[in-house]
Amino acid sequence: MTTICSFDCNQSAIKSLIGDRKPMAPVDGTWMKVSPRVFEEQVRKLAYGLMVKDFRRGQTIVFTGCTDDMKTFINTACSLAHLKAEFSDLADGQNILPVSELEYLMTIGCTWSRKYKASVDRTIARIILGC
Repeated sequence: MTTICSFDCNQSAIKSLIGDRKPMAPVDGTWMKVSPRVFEEQVRKLAYGLMVKDFRRGQTIVFTGCTDDMKTFINTACSLAHLKAEFSDLADGQNILPVSELEYLMTIGCTWSRKYKASVDRTIARIILGC
């Protein structure tokens, strides 16, 4: 396996995506402040899960039932999956995901990580390079 960059670079990329916001992520079903490493691991799982769902690149996904702490995590995962996130309490139509489905998406994302890892690695490399 080829490493694109060191883990410190990935942390810098994640930091550039989330800015000064707290790295909150679901761990064992509970949302909590986590280290950058855990944040990246969890956000990758969600990104992979979104890719498994076969959304088209650039599509907007509407997430319902989210707290402010969840939005940074979801936005980051969507960025890595080349999707756009919107948040609403009430939504009709296509591409709507309730927050209750995130755990399932992360589970299937973990299962399919080998297939989508290279794509997410390239996206992180582009973020690092400023492309």
